[in-house]
Amino acid sequence: MLQFCGRQSETPYYIPAICCNVYSLEEINYFIYNHMNMVYRDFFCEELFTYIGDHLRRPDMADKLREMDAAGAPVQDFISYLLKESYYYNASDMAKVSSIMTNINNLSRPERLKIEADALFKDKKYTAALRIYFEIMNGMGGSPLSEAFYARVAFSIGIVYAHLFMSRNANAYFDYAYDLYPEAAYAKASVYMSIINNDDEELLRAIIKYKITDEALDAIRDKVNSLKRSIETDSETINFIYKFENGLEDDNIIEIWKEQYHERTS
Repeated sequence: MLQFCGRQSETPYYIPAICCNVYSLEEINYFIYNHMNMVYRDFFCEELFTYIGDHLRRPDMADKLREMDAAGAPVQDFISYLLKESYYYNASDMAKVSSIMTNINNLSRPERLKIEADALFKDKKYTAALRIYFEIMNGMGGSPLSEAFYARVAFSIGIVYAHLFMSRNANAYFDYAYDLYPEAAYAKASVYMSIINNDDEELLRAIIKYKITDEALDAIRDKVNSLKRSIETDSETINFIYKFENGLEDDNIIEIWKEQYHERTS
């Protein structure tokens, strides 16, 4: 990112999508860059142009934005112009968002919402991510989007539940994803989850539903056991177990657990 700081206004500009006031062109561009999926055509309005022109003292940019607005420019063009003109992001930064910026004109609201939910999941804000995934699924009826898209959303819900250690909820959505669009990965996830949690009832159900052969089941078991061994022999894990068994840093361990719990449920 380029180190460039423009004018700071004493008057804020409110962005409803993130419920936040911004005071500079850099902050406006930070929102656009990091929350591009929330940027719709109506974001680029006369109120924004006036703020940039009058409060941030960039009438040249405001006039250019008005010209683009009058010409019916698409969202992509507005985003590209603002990010490049402010010099806040360099070529490397721009390359990281080039894919979404190129396709943003064609993204539907559910597709935008999934991008937002995926980002929340990566930040370990699982409850917030689930809320948006469910919002997407609730709007599935009559949607022009493919069943493959909604299967990916259902699978994502299953992954979130897996991170919350709710294995049967996870399997329910892995199954749902498979029913919507029969990808082998969805079936395999259900089997993995059952083996990891030693849930024989769920495993039997998955074997019957997906017609898992003994050879395939053995291969999955071997993979799970290999992963378990790699975790158990990891130096960080060994150090943690040693401290726990010897009563070292108990308070610190509890605080770490609390922090991780709150991260999962925030």
